[in-house]
Amino acid sequence: MGNMEKITENKVYKKLKDVILLEQKPGLSLKQRMLTNEDLYPVPSSKRLWGYWNYVSFWLAESVNINTWMISATAIEAGLNWWEAWICVWVGYMICGLLIAATGRPGAVYHISFPVLSRCSFGIWGSFWPVLNRSAMACIWFGVHAWIGGECVVLMIRSIWPSFSHIHNTMEKSGTQTYQWVGFFIFWLVSNVAIWFPVHQIRHLFTMKAFIAPPAAVAFLIWALVKAKGAGPVIHEPTRLSTWEHGWTVVNGIVTVLDGFATLAVNSPDFARFATTPNANRWPQIITVPLSFGITSLIGILVSSASKSIYGNAYWDPTELLSAFLNHSNAHGVRAGVFFIAFGLCVAQLGTNVAANSVSAGNDVSALLPTVFNVRRGAYLASIIAICMCPWNLLSSSNNFTTYLSSYSVFMSAFAGIFIADYFIIRKGYIRTSHLYRADDSSCYYFYKGINFRGFVSYICGMLINIVGMAGSTGQKVPAAANTMFNLNYFLGFIVSGLTHILLCYVFPVTEIGEKFLSETPQETEEFLISLEDTTDTSSDYFIDGLPSKEEEKSDIHSLNSKEVGCLP
Repeated sequence: MGNMEKITENKVYKKLKDVILLEQKPGLSLKQRMLTNEDLYPVPSSKRLWGYWNYVSFWLAESVNINTWMISATAIEAGLNWWEAWICVWVGYMICGLLIAATGRPGAVYHISFPVLSRCSFGIWGSFWPVLNRSAMACIWFGVHAWIGGECVVLMIRSIWPSFSHIHNTMEKSGTQTYQWVGFFIFWLVSNVAIWFPVHQIRHLFTMKAFIAPPAAVAFLIWALVKAKGAGPVIHEPTRLSTWEHGWTVVNGIVTVLDGFATLAVNSPDFARFATTPNANRWPQIITVPLSFGITSLIGILVSSASKSIYGNAYWDPTELLSAFLNHSNAHGVRAGVFFIAFGLCVAQLGTNVAANSVSAGNDVSALLPTVFNVRRGAYLASIIAICMCPWNLLSSSNNFTTYLSSYSVFMSAFAGIFIADYFIIRKGYIRTSHLYRADDSSCYYFYKGINFRGFVSYICGMLINIVGMAGSTGQKVPAAANTMFNLNYFLGFIVSGLTHILLCYVFPVTEIGEKFLSETPQETEEFLISLEDTTDTSSDYFIDGLPSKEEEKSDIHSLNSKEVGCLP
């Protein structure tokens, strides 16, 4: 009996092991397995399916979301008139388009994700720090955005069953209403369906969103203007600020846009890696981001202005205005209109949550524990964390919580500054792909025990310059100068970290830097991918710790002699 029990236990253990652990290339050491899985390797050519129009539809779809709708509210309420606030938005999103194109460039050329790219700047093991930072933020924001999406679901249900918002509340102690939680849970379930599909396939989600969300936004605009019999009083209000206040409010309006894009700015390689060519995502992002996001924010301004004519109060949150429509009328036409617009906003919020949070969280968790988590599993873990943290409590019990989250996101600007400085200025666009997956000092990205002190010192400098101002933004008493400097928070974090990194790399030079920018995926990367196809080969120099192979040296020469291209136009 004892032997039979042991045999049974061994079988159960083996089955559990096969289910839990991901399949990896045989012959790898434990350290190497901590750096590799299928989702962390460069994207093979068969999965590079995102072309120009996929990126256009992606950003067109991404632009229609509730946060973008409301982005101008802060500047207008601070005293700017509507067109000044809109110009701030345009300028901010123009900068965002350039940032996204820049940070996405290494992903498009080498087809690697953000966690793998981080190994260049922070070291093989040091890269866990930026990855951990981004994964934590992604999990929290997943829950917050899912709650906002749940509000759209509630509107859809109320349009069908008006009494839905009056059902008995069985969740009084939880800090929310039962009907709100039901809407959140439905949205959360639908999000989990979207997470199932691989990233190279979810481009179809954004194509669908591009055909649903923008028409819904335009329909909302027309409905509000007709109902208000005009654009409303907000667009006729003058500037209410002195010259000094006016200038800083303009700056703050631009920085507010950058803060909102802080995570997406470093997420870019996660999607750029699926580009059909290194240039497939460049112009679609530089042009589409400011154009589409600017139009969405304009629609938000006009609809909110119209709402002031209708109800005497400007509703900047579109879900609140749709709720007001239902509260003031039970007509079938009103309910049908609210349903379809809420559906469009729901699809918009779903796409935003997938793009900004679930994909990034999946990549990050996959990098933190690659033997167990791939992108899909990592995204589902983030989804579970999102519901366990009870986002309704975070949003309802603390006015400072979302302010803190928004303020913390500016520290992502330090990462962006380091990555751009490292890739474009220090390395001149050259990355030795196979060395990103080596777990000893044969890798040029191993630095000292796997940590690049240059990246960490640069990050700390970029963070410290904003830390006091961040405390002030959450209500703490700080010097006035710190509050003034915090108006420039994204620029300060980006510039200080980037310049510090450049200085440190010149004082303490790094190895393996290029002489020319690459116009195509380097041969060394393609050879590395070919070596991955032979899953029985355990002797490849691409995987065994040690000196680089002759094939790698030849491919490096080929890479460095590749056609020269500029950083960005």
